[in-house]
Amino acid sequence: MSLNEQQLLELKPDHIVDAIGEVCPHTLNLALAGLKRAKSGEIVVEITDHSIATKTIPAAVKMNKYGEFLGVAKKGGNYHIFIKKA
Repeated sequence: MSLNEQQLLELKPDHIVDAIGEVCPHTLNLALAGLKRAKSGEIVVEITDHSIATKTIPAAVKMNKYGEFLGVAKKGGNYHIFIKKA
């Protein structure tokens, strides 16, 4: 699935993970905890100000087959990382 930033921000996430002010690896741990709470097919969005998380979270999701990385949208200086749980 390939969505642009506007389409991502229009999605209605089932779970929102607030990771503002956190750094790796805690941003990754928070995202994985959010995915653990989610049911199959639900959308989890992590909101963070840590740019490295936009690389580590998608890589971990793909490598471990936790779900589908939908994309990253930047809004208000924060990154919104969208994942659909497998």
